[in-house]
Amino acid sequence: MHLVLSHPVDGGALSPCQREGIVSALEGLPHDIRAVLIRWDGDAKGGTFGPDQPHPEDLRAPDLAAVCHAIEGCPQPVFVLLGGPVAGAAAEMALAAHGRIAVPKTRLLFAQMRLGMIPNCGTTQLLPRLVGAAEALRLLRGAQGIPAAEALAMGLIDHVVEGDDAPSEAALAWIDGALAEAGKPLSSIARGTGFRDGRAYLAAVAAARAEVDAGDSVDKALIDCVEAAMLLPVQQGMEFERSLAADLAASPRAAALCHIHRAELRAEQMPEGLRAFAPAPVRRLGILGAAPAFSGLVLTALSRGVAVSLVETDRAKLVAMLQTIASRQEAAVASGRLSAAQRDADWARLAAVADPSALEAADMVLIAPECEMPLPQIAALIAHRKGRAVLLAGRGEVPNGAFRLILTGRVAEIALPQGAAAQPAVQAIAFLRRMGMTVVPVGDQNPAGIAGRLAVAAAASLRALLAMGVPAPAISAALMTFGLKSPTLVPPDGVTPRDMPQAEIVSRWLGALANEGARLLQAGLALSPLDVDLVAVAGMGFPRDKGGPLHQSDQRGLLVVRRDLIQWSADAEVWKPMPAWDAFVSVGRGFAGSLSPR
Repeated sequence: MHLVLSHPVDGGALSPCQREGIVSALEGLPHDIRAVLIRWDGDAKGGTFGPDQPHPEDLRAPDLAAVCHAIEGCPQPVFVLLGGPVAGAAAEMALAAHGRIAVPKTRLLFAQMRLGMIPNCGTTQLLPRLVGAAEALRLLRGAQGIPAAEALAMGLIDHVVEGDDAPSEAALAWIDGALAEAGKPLSSIARGTGFRDGRAYLAAVAAARAEVDAGDSVDKALIDCVEAAMLLPVQQGMEFERSLAADLAASPRAAALCHIHRAELRAEQMPEGLRAFAPAPVRRLGILGAAPAFSGLVLTALSRGVAVSLVETDRAKLVAMLQTIASRQEAAVASGRLSAAQRDADWARLAAVADPSALEAADMVLIAPECEMPLPQIAALIAHRKGRAVLLAGRGEVPNGAFRLILTGRVAEIALPQGAAAQPAVQAIAFLRRMGMTVVPVGDQNPAGIAGRLAVAAAASLRALLAMGVPAPAISAALMTFGLKSPTLVPPDGVTPRDMPQAEIVSRWLGALANEGARLLQAGLALSPLDVDLVAVAGMGFPRDKGGPLHQSDQRGLLVVRRDLIQWSADAEVWKPMPAWDAFVSVGRGFAGSLSPR
């Protein structure tokens, strides 16, 4: 019997109809059904369910735990066919099954800890029974995907079919053979191979517990659950897991991590108006202007097979840029991250010239802040690009047809003003993602971008606190307790010292950032509150487990933050609430309630 699941709903979870369909099908199986094979629409290529995030539909019965219980308790053996990345609900269902079959490109991932949670459908009880405590803890704590071959070797999956094309027939043939083989146990879970060495199991638990940070409640709960897998009957262990998982899922940390994960998922999507366009390939990147800050981008492009034409008329700047690239390559070779042969191959793809006409052969052009080419010449360069992308970094004026690029950390803000050409925009976004950047489209060509505007607001709030007499060490301590690096603070002369609680220092700093975030949304520079928080976290070092300044405002309550801003505005202009606050408060759902689709 086949059960074929279509693609999951938003957030990676199964829909209530899908869950109900699975449970009903398994509970009503005819006695002549020898086995069940569950696969995903697309012949095992669509099982990427996660990591799951809390969703209102999850509360509707039957929940995912009921689905896993139905799979595990089915009197006929249930197999799953896995393909591609498998995480979240798909991974939990796979563990509940009596057998797991995978295509060669399968990667299994147990990633709930990335979201400040632990699995809640039996994974911490079933996975150790298959692979033991040491491997289970490595997979669950590390949240790293493992390939099919490794999963097969450790006993996590039972069979890898040959090839990735049409694997269902091969899976069915293997199941027939397994059923026909006399005495072959069909339930890997029942075997309990992970418990064969009880001392090693408990030693792995003890070693993990010894290295856990005292304040890491998620890691502690996970280790407790894996220990319980050996000490408790399976159903009691699952109840124990579910109780701990419910507490963690309701925590502020989990809410913040899920919020940022949603922001990352949004950033991985092409903006809605551009999805119909295929990105043109970038085989050669042209860079106009030697900017040492771009050396990392050049090295990444070279390592991924992209040729680079570096154009700079100033010989001294060109030599300095090449020296920076070469020194970073040598450091990579010395550390073992790059082989000498790969270094030589990458270097061979780099062409350093003084003639801008070399850019004619480039598929995409990046103009550095240090570029001294006059704007009319840049405009002429764009006119001859024929739909290929031109990105300008750090310039005051952007000619028509080009896009402003702002790099902060691993975030690339790319300005997509209304009416921007679709084909070069798609090419630019796809290329930057290929380079490992988190791409955040913004709504106009503002030279500061989201990151720059937030940084200005943050600095202004710290200056205001210093001017009020709050000691620099107190400010640093408050921000470091929140999870930030200690900022460089220069207190003014002649101010009277003033005590201020750490909580108020942090709230004032967050209030200034949220106020600027509201301004960015009102002006249309930021297209979503998620984008503001993602730039703050991925680009500016805002603590990931705090979710970003707008998420923090939502958690505190926008009406409460607005009240504080009105009160603090007497101390400095940076805390004067933007008119946009009233609009967001009136919605009644905070910034999260105003999310706009991409």
